[in-house]
This record gives sequence, structure tokens and C-alpha cells, in this order.
Amino acid sequence: MTKFIAIALVAFVVSGCSGMLPKRYTITHNQWTDYNQVLSIGNNIRAGQSLDELKTLGVDVHNTENIEHLTHLDVAKKFGLIGGKKDASLKTPDGVQLMLDAAERGRGYELTVENTNEAREGSFWRDFLNFKKINRTTGWKYSILIITVDDKVQYVLHKGNPNINKVTIEKNPLGPFQKLNGYVVVDLLENVID
Repeated sequence: MTKFIAIALVAFVVSGCSGMLPKRYTITHNQWTDYNQVLSIGNNIRAGQSLDELKTLGVDVHNTENIEHLTHLDVAKKFGLIGGKKDASLKTPDGVQLMLDAAERGRGYELTVENTNEAREGSFWRDFLNFKKINRTTGWKYSILIITVDDKVQYVLHKGNPNINKVTIEKNPLGPFQKLNGYVVVDLLENVID
């Protein structure tokens, strides 16, 4: 029986244990499961529409999850009009300028929809001992910025990535000792010498 347990333990350790590596999933909205669904919404939002008309597209700025409400100052920062140098060759879009002129009557809404998976790959022991970590992120992400004045859409800007596939590799030749700062190493050496 002891021999069987030892063989099972060796097989477990040798197998790499990649199933024990961490995974993380990010899903911000359950009503949109596909990039093209959100792309269609972004393509159908037009200047002149009311917030009630956006509800028919599935975007209720007061009830849809994870919509960030922006003031005219937040929008000005997004367009580089506050706190930075504005490129003189870039023109502020008319709808954005209208919203900034309206000040408190204007509002921005930013909807970001994300469906991503993050998984560690490779050898469990190399990862656990901090010699080599491989992290792969896959999925999709889409953002819509809606600028309104008096609850009427004045400007829409949307962007997205339909096919995220990013691999990050972190190598540490010293493994678990890589992150130790000099003081910790000196203290350890002093304790060993004394």
C-alpha cells in the first residue's frame, strides 16, 4: 500500500501539475455574450437619439451594469482639454464641445463590456518557485463613450478588440530569491555568519 501511494505521489509531482495553476475570468455583462452583439449596439447609437431610444438598443444608462457616469470635467480630461497639452492639430468634436459648453446639463456615459480569460501555463513547479511564469489572456473587450446634452446623444465614440490573445512571460533566473531586496539578503548572510 505504501509503495502504491509513493508511486501515485511521484506520478503527481512529475506530471507538472499544470491544472493547479491559477485562472481568472472577467465577465462584466451577462446580457452580451458575443463581441458582435456589442459592436452592433455601438454602430446603432447615433447623435440625436434620446436616452429612451438607447433603451430599445439594450443600453439603459441608469440600470445597465458597469456604466460609468461622467461629468463635463471628466469628458474634458478624456479629450486632453484639462491637465495636459492638447495637440493643436486635433479638433474637439462638435458634440463634445456642445456638451462642455452646456456644463451641468451635459453628461457622459462610458460602457465597457469585457469577456476575458486569464490562465497561467507551463510547469507548476517553475511557476510556484517563481522561475518562469507564463500568463495567457484571451477573449474580447469593447467600450462605448456616449456624450449627451439634456438627455440627447450628441457624440458617440466606440472601440474594441474582438480577439485578445496576449502572452506574458516572466523569467526569474534566481527563482524565489529574485524578489528579495539587498537588505533581506544581507540580514540572512549576517545570521548565517554569526
